[in-house]
Amino acid sequence: MTNAVIHASVPMKQFRCPNGLRVWNAPKSRHDTRFLFKEIFERRCYEQHGITVNNGDVVLDIGANVGMFALSLMERFRDLKIVCAEPVPNTYACLERNLSGSPRRSLHDITLLDCAIGSTNADATIAFFPQMPSNSTLHLQEKRRHWEKFSAEVTSSELSNLHRAFAFLPRRVFALFVKPMLKDAQTIKCKIQTLSDTIRQQALGSVDLLKIDIEGAEIEALNGLEEQHWPLIRQLVLEVEPSNKRVLSSLVAKLGDLGFSKVTVESFAGGTVDIEDSKPCTVYALRMTG
Repeated sequence: MTNAVIHASVPMKQFRCPNGLRVWNAPKSRHDTRFLFKEIFERRCYEQHGITVNNGDVVLDIGANVGMFALSLMERFRDLKIVCAEPVPNTYACLERNLSGSPRRSLHDITLLDCAIGSTNADATIAFFPQMPSNSTLHLQEKRRHWEKFSAEVTSSELSNLHRAFAFLPRRVFALFVKPMLKDAQTIKCKIQTLSDTIRQQALGSVDLLKIDIEGAEIEALNGLEEQHWPLIRQLVLEVEPSNKRVLSSLVAKLGDLGFSKVTVESFAGGTVDIEDSKPCTVYALRMTG
């Protein structure tokens, strides 16, 4: 079956981003697509606190979604090797279409993997939200609890960060808006493989940036990285869901022990992390050289 036939069989819609970029995503995911663009193209959320990408780098993009991060890098750099992992079939089809259609595709070495990343090689079930594909998760109940608590605590400035149209919504209205999105979950079978097996399969001698944003499975992904492969990782960006913030202290200490000389943790809203709140945070870790 050709890629064109596969793409035609998957529901998707092309959205126009503020910079003119056209991106394929699930048909009802307009707000989600806009949020991803704002975070990745405008705020550069994975390139903060000293994290950099250069021409010729190797990037391992775990939780690639529809390829927004890869597209951002492809637009600005040359000769990158990018390995993208995305387990949801619908989202993977959009990822493939977006990257293959990029006018800069020929300037880079791109590999797409249709699997999740975890602590062991296994079969699993992932939940896909057609209106919020970027929230697809291996941990459905945790995700629903997180959004229920977030809807009750979120501030107007945080709502504006999600989408400017949400800025003036009362919390109870935002909760009513989100609830049907979270109910509309499709469960799909997927394969899980470890980071170490991915590194071996792709024959990666180094990884300049390991980006992990996988909605609650991030610690499991790190647990699948064998000790022998940690020295290959020069920089790490890891989104940590609220349910995993309890291990932040031990994670930061471990990264220091592994040779990451600069580790920064930032809240979704910016600034200091409160491990009791309902907001995710991001860990930025790098090895200082020179």
